[in-house]
Amino acid sequence: MSLKLIASPLLAAAVLSGLAGCSRKQSAPAAPASAPASAPAATAAATPPPASDYAPLMQVVFGAAYRAAQDDAVTDLPDPDQPGRKMHMALNAVDMERLPSGDTVLVVSGQHANAAGDADSAHVSSGYLSLYLLRQEGRQWKLVRRHDNVASLGSSGNIGELRWIELAAGKPGIAMLHGGVWQGYAITLLSLFDPAAMQVRDLAGAIPVHSDNEGGCGPSTKKCWQAEAAWRFAPAATPSGYDDLVLTFSGEERTARSAPASPDQNEDVEREVRPFNGSARYVYEQGAYHLREGVNPVPGI
Repeated sequence: MSLKLIASPLLAAAVLSGLAGCSRKQSAPAAPASAPASAPAATAAATPPPASDYAPLMQVVFGAAYRAAQDDAVTDLPDPDQPGRKMHMALNAVDMERLPSGDTVLVVSGQHANAAGDADSAHVSSGYLSLYLLRQEGRQWKLVRRHDNVASLGSSGNIGELRWIELAAGKPGIAMLHGGVWQGYAITLLSLFDPAAMQVRDLAGAIPVHSDNEGGCGPSTKKCWQAEAAWRFAPAATPSGYDDLVLTFSGEERTARSAPASPDQNEDVEREVRPFNGSARYVYEQGAYHLREGVNPVPGI
């Protein structure tokens, strides 16, 4: 397996904004009696939206809870943070991939749903990752294994950026880059999943690979920083099922030498700069990745 360097960009999915526009509609002249103007509109309204590639798989997984018109599902799933409880959720397929076994993985993102079945997430709300293995037999799909709400990730109901990787030769995996931005402080975490495992869980435990407080750094801020980790997989020294995870760090931390003369001082204070450098190696053992060599200097927030 080649050692492919994978950079981890800042995850900005936690802050989303939309622009609403308005249009002015001119009144049209009356149509002749022989050509009713409502006929084309009625025909268009009766035409269902095109089904996505995920639709047949979502139908098999969620049955009557799948809503073809919205191409989503609304149902109750187990709460990963509170065993024994369930959450009312809106669920959308985000990706699918065929495994070497021939089974197909359907990746689903979930959010809290209101009584109408609409996603209802606050900024602090995580998104929820679910994985389903299906097998195609002729023209039919069969559900082989389901993994509901294996992890809560990200913020604002967004599970983050998905990347297909190789956890080891011939072992496809999923890397999720997730996190958020809060009052100028941003963080990105790396979680790893083996979709072919009998019990799917986060193998990495949310390793920090980026953080900064650039949006909240001012003259009165004691420490300002921007830290980044490029990450890759390397063959394990001792075969353990998955390759080692290697992080290489960059960025810097700037610490104020003295307090500003006044709270409203515009100029930045003199700062001591400390680079973030070096590397860290995580090894898979006892069911999870653990830091074996080096230090991860990426600050938490």
